[in-house]
Amino acid sequence: MIQVNQLRKSFGSHVVLQDINMHVRRGEIFGIVGHSGAGKSTLLRCLNGLEPYDSGNVRVMDVEVASLDSHHLRQLQSKMGMIFQNFNLMARKNVFDNVAFPLHLWHRPEREKRVMELLELVGLTDKARQRVQSLSGGQKQRVGIARALALNPSILLCDEATSALDPKTTSSILDLLEDINKRLNLTIIMVTHQMEVVKRLCHSLLLLDGGKTVALGKTEDLFLAPTKDMQAIVENEYTLIPGGTNIRLMFPREISQQSVITQMARALGIDFSIVGGKLERYLDDVFGFLIINVQDQNIDAVLRYLKEQRLYWEILEYPLQQATDAANE
Repeated sequence: MIQVNQLRKSFGSHVVLQDINMHVRRGEIFGIVGHSGAGKSTLLRCLNGLEPYDSGNVRVMDVEVASLDSHHLRQLQSKMGMIFQNFNLMARKNVFDNVAFPLHLWHRPEREKRVMELLELVGLTDKARQRVQSLSGGQKQRVGIARALALNPSILLCDEATSALDPKTTSSILDLLEDINKRLNLTIIMVTHQMEVVKRLCHSLLLLDGGKTVALGKTEDLFLAPTKDMQAIVENEYTLIPGGTNIRLMFPREISQQSVITQMARALGIDFSIVGGKLERYLDDVFGFLIINVQDQNIDAVLRYLKEQRLYWEILEYPLQQATDAANE
C-alpha cells in the first residue's frame, strides 16, 4: 500500500528526514512516532504529496508520488483522508454541512444519504443539525473522521488526532478508529508522540528521532524487546532505585506476577524490592510489567533463575543489549 525507500527531505541546509524506509500493508494501522521536531508530520506530508522530497522513493498505491503532475496528484490525494489535532472544521457550519463539504459535486439525494451513513458510523446521527462550535472535543474529532471518510479513501492519515483530547475521549476515538479499520479494511497512518496510542492501536511503528529511524517493526516486538536507542527515547514511567540493579519483567496475562515473584524469592532465599508494575494492552493482547530491584550480590542468581524459567526480562540501568544477549543465550 505504501512503500518508502531512502527518503531524504531538507529545508534549505537543514535536513529533517534522512534515510527513511517503511512499508505499510493494506489494512494495517501504522504508527509514526517521536518527540516534537522528530520529522513525523513532514513525513506524513511527503506521503500525500504536500511536501516534495529531495531524494528517495515514496510509492503510494503503486504510484511514485514525485512523478505525478498536479492533476494526478489531486486524484491520489482524494484517496487519502486526513484528520488533524485541531479538527480543522468550519465552526459556523453544522455537523451535516462539515461532513458534506467534500461531496459538493454530488447530487443532493446521494450526498444526504452518504452523510447520514457516515454520521451513523461515527455515532453522531443525532448531532447532524448541531453547530460544530457547540460540540465537545471528542465529538469534533468524530466529525473530522466522518468528513475524512466521505470520498471512500483507501488510506486515512491521522496527524496527532488525539493529542488535544483527554484520556477517556482518546480511548473512545481509538475504539472508533479500530472499528473503522476492521469494518472497512482501511489503512491508517497514525502520527503521534503518545506511546499509549501506539501500543493500543498500531500493528507496526516507525520511531523517529532527529529525522532518523530509531526503531522499525511490529509494535509488540519493539516494546517488549526495545533496542538501546529506543529505550533512550521512550520515557521510563517509574523512578528507579539508584542502588542495586533494576530489572523489568514481562508476563503474558495468563501468568500471575505474584506467583512468579513469590516462587523466585522462596527458591533463591533472597529479598528484593518491587519498584512498580502495571498491565499494558498491545492491540488485543495484555501483558504485565513488573520492575524489581535486586542487590548486586544477588543479581547472578536472579538472572540465572529468570533464564531457567524462560521469562523475558531486561536490565534498565545497564545497556539493554547486555540484557537482551543474556536473555537469548
